[in-house]
Parts: sequence; C-alpha cells; structure tokens
Amino acid sequence: MNFATIAALRKYLSIKHSLPGRIRIKFSLAIMSDPEALKLAQSPPEMPEAVTDTQLNLFSRTLLIEYDAERVPPALLEELITTDDDVRAAEVVEELHQALFV
Repeated sequence: MNFATIAALRKYLSIKHSLPGRIRIKFSLAIMSDPEALKLAQSPPEMPEAVTDTQLNLFSRTLLIEYDAERVPPALLEELITTDDDVRAAEVVEELHQALFV
C-alpha cells in the first residue's frame, strides 16, 4: 500500500495506535467492497523504502506499518488517514512524496 492508496481508502481506516515510526491502522469490513481495495488485494504496490515493514492481520482487521520517522513525518501520515477533505488528502500525499523523493 502506498500513500495514494491510503488516501483513496481512508474512509475505511482509523488509527488504532501510533508512535513515531510505527502506526497500526484499523480497517472496516466495508473496505472489501471497494474496487480500489480489490485491486490492492490482487496486486499490492511497492512501498517506499522509508517503509521498513508492513503486517496485515485479517482477524483483527489491522495493518501495522513501520517506517522511518526521520523521512516520513508522523503527523502527516496520521493526517492522511484522518482528514475528511479530499483536497487536503491529495496535498498530504504530495507532501509525503516530497519528503521521500526530494
């Protein structure tokens, strides 16, 4: 899952726990009917190298993402998941991209 995918699916996501460098995301069952999620299940995109590990737990419906907090600002990652504003979500994706690739 990349940051744009997180933005596209964020209506199904909530933050269960977050520390700099580690975030656990809870997802609702409704995500299974979203075409974007179905594409993701068939062909997972590569993560930026700043993301060091991901662990999906289907039983608890959580995704753990471990990342380099020096390169991925934790507040931006949290905002990406929590914002209700589509324009702001796109801006956050761009800011995260800039932080990683500039």
